[in-house]
Amino acid sequence: MLRAIFAFLLSIALVPAVASAQSQAANGSIEGTVSDASAGVLPGVTVTVTNTDTGAVRTVVTNEAGLFRAPLLPLGTYTVSAELQGFKKFEQVAIQLAAGQTATVNVTLSVGELNETVTVSAADRPVLDLAKIDACRNLSETEVKNLPLVARNPYNFALAQPGVTGFENPEFGVPRLSANGTLMRINYQIDGNTNTEKDRAGLRLLPMSEVMIREVKVVTSGYAPEFGQTMGMVYNAITPSGSNQVRGDASYLFRRRDFSAYPFFFNQPHTGDNKPDTQVDTFTGTLGGPAIKDKLFYYLGYERTRRDLSAQKVITIVPSNASALGLAAQPGVPPNIQTVPFFIGKADYQINPSNRLTARHIIFRNDSPYNNGVGALGSMEVAADFVDAMDSSAAQLVSTIGANLLNEFRVQYAHRHQLSSANEDSGPGPFVRVTGIADFGGPFGTTGQGGAGFDFKQNITQVINNTTLLRGSHSYKAGIDAQFVHDERTSAPLQSYTFPTIASYQAASTGANPFGYSTFSQAFGELAFDMNTQIYGAFVQDDWQLTPDIKLLYGVRYDLYKAPDGVENAPFENNRSFGTDTNNFGPRAGVAWTLNPRTVVRASTGIMYDQPILIAYENALQFSGSPRTFTVSVSPTSAGAPAFPSNLSNTPPGFQLPIQSIATIDPDFQIARTWQTNVQVERAIGNDYSVTLGYVFSKINDLPVIGDINLINPTGTLPDGRPVYSTAVSAQTRLDPRFNHIYSLQSIGEGHYNALSMSLSRRLAHGTTFNLSYTLAKGEDNAPLSQHFPGTSGLGVVSDQFRTDPTNLDRDKGPNLLDIRHNFNGSIVFNPTVNSGNPLLNGILNNNQLGILMQFNSGLPFNVTSNRDLNNDGFGGDRPLGVARNSMYLPHRYNVDMRYSRFIPIRGDVRGEIIGEFKNIFNTVQTSGVTSAIQVDAFGNPLTVIPSDPELFPANGGYEQREFQLGFRIRF
Repeated sequence: MLRAIFAFLLSIALVPAVASAQSQAANGSIEGTVSDASAGVLPGVTVTVTNTDTGAVRTVVTNEAGLFRAPLLPLGTYTVSAELQGFKKFEQVAIQLAAGQTATVNVTLSVGELNETVTVSAADRPVLDLAKIDACRNLSETEVKNLPLVARNPYNFALAQPGVTGFENPEFGVPRLSANGTLMRINYQIDGNTNTEKDRAGLRLLPMSEVMIREVKVVTSGYAPEFGQTMGMVYNAITPSGSNQVRGDASYLFRRRDFSAYPFFFNQPHTGDNKPDTQVDTFTGTLGGPAIKDKLFYYLGYERTRRDLSAQKVITIVPSNASALGLAAQPGVPPNIQTVPFFIGKADYQINPSNRLTARHIIFRNDSPYNNGVGALGSMEVAADFVDAMDSSAAQLVSTIGANLLNEFRVQYAHRHQLSSANEDSGPGPFVRVTGIADFGGPFGTTGQGGAGFDFKQNITQVINNTTLLRGSHSYKAGIDAQFVHDERTSAPLQSYTFPTIASYQAASTGANPFGYSTFSQAFGELAFDMNTQIYGAFVQDDWQLTPDIKLLYGVRYDLYKAPDGVENAPFENNRSFGTDTNNFGPRAGVAWTLNPRTVVRASTGIMYDQPILIAYENALQFSGSPRTFTVSVSPTSAGAPAFPSNLSNTPPGFQLPIQSIATIDPDFQIARTWQTNVQVERAIGNDYSVTLGYVFSKINDLPVIGDINLINPTGTLPDGRPVYSTAVSAQTRLDPRFNHIYSLQSIGEGHYNALSMSLSRRLAHGTTFNLSYTLAKGEDNAPLSQHFPGTSGLGVVSDQFRTDPTNLDRDKGPNLLDIRHNFNGSIVFNPTVNSGNPLLNGILNNNQLGILMQFNSGLPFNVTSNRDLNNDGFGGDRPLGVARNSMYLPHRYNVDMRYSRFIPIRGDVRGEIIGEFKNIFNTVQTSGVTSAIQVDAFGNPLTVIPSDPELFPANGGYEQREFQLGFRIRF
């Protein structure tokens, strides 16, 4: 079966049949119908499509239906002209082509001489996108460059799309996002190439800077068969290109402690000394232009952000205790100065009229010394430096083969490398903890990040080939996407002593009593680990212009994920090999119906499949019953226990691993899928405004759920029916008594989502553009996205509570952690031009710009938990009796970010800019988390009344307080 599937995918890759939507991911199309004044279609019209930025020209001829199509165009500003003997020449200018957009230019030719030209502007036509079928939002270059972005994280812009819920990330990490009722299911892309880390749901591979982005496209529903590997949304960042004009800019932005308010729920006195320090400096620069006019173009972008994070790691070791332990005098804070450079280099080469080559290289490096270990009771000796480095190289070749055939070939290599290492202040080891006093000795107290020697790598090689065939009123497309993922992990060599008192440590360090410690722990086994995964996708589709007013897009996508090899000698059979789900066919169809020049109806339906979540396979390999690494903990009286500061050269005599818990994958595991249906009506108001009403429904099946399949024969039940299991391990209490818990990844969850959205938009005109939207939504599922194995990362960046009843999945039915009922968001860029007749007043009122982002929503859900493991399943914090999953909601959130720019004309196109940027300008209190644990008895009965008002739960975290950033920029 697998061989047949691979052969099918290969045939699509090699036979020129039709094009991929990935081809449109970084490009656009222009199409339309040419008719005469009596509405009769005109075949044989020569249509010339000219990119006014680069001089690139594409010439096509209308077919028998008067239809012309120019696909796979680079983004930019275009002019379209139409010529036919006996008619006046037609020309439409200022056509802005965005990523994935099909700009419709319908032409009416008037009888006359060819030397007469009728010219119209796209700005004079209604704003409607007549060919659009999906539910998406393109954030233009104007918005990307001028909306507030204090966090320097463009991924936060995803929250501007209707139907996307969650919260932003204040630094370079990923925002927490949900779309279509699916938690953290995002297909991150750069120029249509994957930028999705494959470990957990919601991870991106490469952070982005605004210098790397021309525009952002966010698609939440109705995406064509070309898009896959997500049930939620596609976030595609499009990189800039050079043009025939040399353009660039340079900027400096900075933040200081006095620029920010106190954090919400700050429990120290509000004094200058207590206020957390903030020191951020950001330099950016871009330059783009022609190397050879009309042929070869370059673009360079650079950002360097420097953050002083020291204030987050205050060392609280008492000086006298440090002295007694023989430590050097400890500073108040470590020099945790994070330095983050971004770089992009890109070239676009028009080889000849039929071939265009684009290549780019992107670099990111987060260099954060003293990032782990140090702070609080952690001394400088346990400090570890952390580096998170990523790079991506990609190339695209677009070829026109004759009049009706186009091909796109794309290749990418993306690499991520995380490393923790010792520095000049780190001790040689082992790690030493004197309980409640200090940590010192060396950064060897963990096997994970922060332990010297921890190493993580993920390499992704991607090959895409797409072909487009134009025939009559059809645009047939097909393509293949192959990704080869290589993962490497190296655990840090844990060696850790724990002492009860300073005196016991002193006695051990002098040799008086080298066995005075409480415990010693050391990691054994194979610290290095690697695995390989293959991810394939293929699609075929037809974009059919059924009539001049009706466009139909239909096709099918196929996804195949080849799991890593299992552990051949694993004691548990399910871990020896992992199955491959081979039936992931996703048919899709969509239609755009133009009722009149000002109204369009869109509808789509189809099946979308989930992304691979590789951490489940990593855990199944690492915790298979024959662990690659394991930790030995001994007391001073254990046989073979080492004398401080020595370590174990081997496991102690007679050592036996305790009964283990393992992770596994269900042999019948299938990739989750969602059936999405989307309906939209958009109406133009005037030429620049549009209002949209939309509805989305999603039915979700085969969601991944972690279940403990080893628990049998409950010893009792809680009053609400939850079974209670024995903690003893035997044939009477465990299905397989060789193991304690068997945490299996199963595809048994289901859910649904309904959303109604309304939006009002204005395209950029007279210096102003905005998009305002409101979404009313409700989603539920019975598949909490939890940890796969205790102590490990969850299946997603956001982790829900572990399943509370292994026998009844619906006991965990509820909203996901990012479900929001009411959500209003808006983005505005306002740069008016005023002519008062008074030069002084004009000078004051002009050259001012506001960029505004708004989020008003009804708050995120949270779980009310208890202080007990009520059913003895190995996961604590079970919900009290009568409490459903995620049944409470945080207080409403109201946030407004703003950027003010004052432009200073210098000469010609050169101008300066003074920037004042605010996060949460009104400093409204925004709660991000509460302490929701309730004391219960052994049966789950609350010992205190559970508050019904979320305001009565103690807040333990908030989103960002008001922060101000000042900057200066020069543009040319």
